[in-house]
Amino acid sequence: MSIKNETFRIFLRKDTAVFRVNFFSDVAQTIPIIPVNIAQYPAYTIYDIANTVIQSGVGQPEASPGRYKVEFIIPADAPLSFDQKRWRIEWTIVSTDSRQVDFVEEFDIKDPVITASETREQKFITLGGQDTRVMLRQSRRPSDIALDVFRSTSTSDTIVNNISMGSGLIEAVDGDSLVYYYDIPGVDIGSGCQTFSIIWKVRNSVGEPQQFIYQILTAVTPQVLMEVTSVRMLIDKLQKRLGTVQAYEDSDIVEYLARATDLLNAGYPTTFFQLGVLPSVLTTFHVLLAAWYGLQAQFILETELSFSFGGQTVTLDYDHASNLADVAGRWNEFIEKNLPAAKMALVRRGSSVGAVAGRGYRYTSSNLVFKIASGQGANNLVNTLSHFGLLF
Repeated sequence: MSIKNETFRIFLRKDTAVFRVNFFSDVAQTIPIIPVNIAQYPAYTIYDIANTVIQSGVGQPEASPGRYKVEFIIPADAPLSFDQKRWRIEWTIVSTDSRQVDFVEEFDIKDPVITASETREQKFITLGGQDTRVMLRQSRRPSDIALDVFRSTSTSDTIVNNISMGSGLIEAVDGDSLVYYYDIPGVDIGSGCQTFSIIWKVRNSVGEPQQFIYQILTAVTPQVLMEVTSVRMLIDKLQKRLGTVQAYEDSDIVEYLARATDLLNAGYPTTFFQLGVLPSVLTTFHVLLAAWYGLQAQFILETELSFSFGGQTVTLDYDHASNLADVAGRWNEFIEKNLPAAKMALVRRGSSVGAVAGRGYRYTSSNLVFKIASGQGANNLVNTLSHFGLLF
């Protein structure tokens, strides 16, 4: 006998919860259990945390025999689950050969304010050359799940190809959710700064289309991690608690540093530096550009969170956006004034800026000039002239 539940394990108040269950006589789910009376079975009952009956009835048959579903509109004031008390739905079916099958599934109801602090990262970081675990957290057990990982510079350069539950993907229960993970060997990650695209292919039930969940994995060097600390010290003196929407996750800051590299290269004169291998003289500008980029995201967040309330005796305003705009403006002014000059000096230092040449003594070659040497500054010129005995 095979009974498979395909229900979300976490719901929010005011949500429409959809419960799905499959009743089959065999593990392969090819022989459905036929109820003795389709008007009475499969019967279900939903209980809250106080063991009070909230809703009961008969499951609705889906397209394929043996599969049923129930919809339940969760009240706005529904009692919330906690560790010792959970909601549950009980199923009962009596088959045509007089077999009774009972099935119980627990689930949780939470408030949107509570679930807003759950992990929100869409980008993850690791050190180059280190074994890395990629993971996906789900509130229900999907019907099918598979994983692809490839280098972002080439979709054909795949380092993880369609790994599924039967070929290396691992499922683990973590609290009230399910975690799916796979460990990528460090040799596949490689050294240096690189970016990888993670594609999770998820099908929640047989009758639903496949969904694609996209994540980014960035391998960084210790130098980049040092800059992460520098950016955090600049823009997060309050040290906001990680996991809240206002906090700067390490993966967020790495993204800001990557975009800062693009901005630094785009400014005149054009350069082609890579993340993690920038010249040390540009580190301060790189940190400032990353912080400026991060403040743009924070500015949008604070704009969405700002409000103003006025009463007869009390006025309450919450608006950090204007102060953030002022700080970002001052940083931008400093960068625009000093970065082009610093880059120009760096470019000139790395290229030949002069040449030493001589004209032939003979009449037949007096119209020709021959290059003797090239150099990057006055010291090289003095050494060259001294070599030819032109300085005493």
